Amino acid sequence: MKIIWFVNIAILIAFVKIFEIPSMIPVLVDELQISYAQAGIFMTAYAVVRCLASLPAGSVTDRLGSVTVISACLLCVGVLGALGTFGSNYYVLLVLRVLVSIGIAVIFIAAVDSIPKYMAPESVGKGIGYINGSLNVGIALALFMTPILADSLGWRWTARIYSFSFLLLFLVSIPLLKNLPDTAAPHKTGDGEESIPIIDLLRNPSVMLLAFGTFILFIELYGVLTWVPVYLEEVYRYSPAEIGAGATMFGIAAIPASIITGFLCTNLRRITWLCISGGVMAGGCILALMLSSHMPLWLTVAVITVITWGHSQVIVTIMSIAAIIVPSHSSGKALGVIFSFGYGGSILATYLGGYLLEKTGSYDLSFISFSASAFISIAAMLLVSRILQNNPPAHFRLKMGA
Repeated sequence: MKIIWFVNIAILIAFVKIFEIPSMIPVLVDELQISYAQAGIFMTAYAVVRCLASLPAGSVTDRLGSVTVISACLLCVGVLGALGTFGSNYYVLLVLRVLVSIGIAVIFIAAVDSIPKYMAPESVGKGIGYINGSLNVGIALALFMTPILADSLGWRWTARIYSFSFLLLFLVSIPLLKNLPDTAAPHKTGDGEESIPIIDLLRNPSVMLLAFGTFILFIELYGVLTWVPVYLEEVYRYSPAEIGAGATMFGIAAIPASIITGFLCTNLRRITWLCISGGVMAGGCILALMLSSHMPLWLTVAVITVITWGHSQVIVTIMSIAAIIVPSHSSGKALGVIFSFGYGGSILATYLGGYLLEKTGSYDLSFISFSASAFISIAAMLLVSRILQNNPPAHFRLKMGA
């Protein structure tokens, strides 16, 4: 149980560190004398790194062990993050930010991979829910705390405090490393089965459909995260406080959604409906935002809550299925494959929304694309369900029937 607490705290502080940037952008622009586009690259770097680094991160985790990998990354991110608060050369700070992003990308894969390695098979869904909940606690805390700390302490000391939290957790990890419980060996299972090669995972239709579903879903997820706040300002004409009240629900609503979905993945006999209902909730409510030229704030908060609940429900289910259908000694690589594809979708979403807005002068086509991606993810998950019904892995125990 100590390890599960450890990995969830690591995820929490990792996402505080990643999402420190949005609230700091105006200050960074002013102090570093850079453009808003250059400041935005500090965030874009993370999405690109997640896309490129997830697969090798999964391989390293399977080989060295998730807790060992997380511990090493905590030390690296703490040191590099602190160094990134000194000096004013944009390109040096950007390189340090990229290195920090690599460390956090590895922490995420290792943390998710620790669930099937350190929790009983019947509790994997619950553990995945905890991970996704911790992730969103980190996002919500970052959106809430960073403006307050940056206003009183400045952006440099705010970023240093976040970096020091990594070093503190690294010290906590040292006694954990000395007393790790036995888990599946990095290269073999208990019955001598060899680790699954990456090429075999890339040929596995279930894994690749999960990867495709994640890619499509992340178009919706990162599309609304990026463009809904701007939409609320330019179309709904909300005040900054109203925009903040609405946008914060993207983090807050995901916390109970992730935990409850994880519990349902663990205890329900049939979980395909979680993907169907989640995709319908997210896709339908995006269209509702688009079709209305204005909503009262309470209704906007409610609609964003439903969108967030919907895509959280789908992604937790995808992560739970991936962690269960692939043997634990190869789950890191499988998750690496899935999230490499997934974060390709996040890069596309941030570009697609701006491109369509520029070409059409309207948000309609962008929002239709985000909504469509939520519905298409349902189709991918139904195909996964059908494949697993017809040819279930020997160790697969969840009931996937619709």
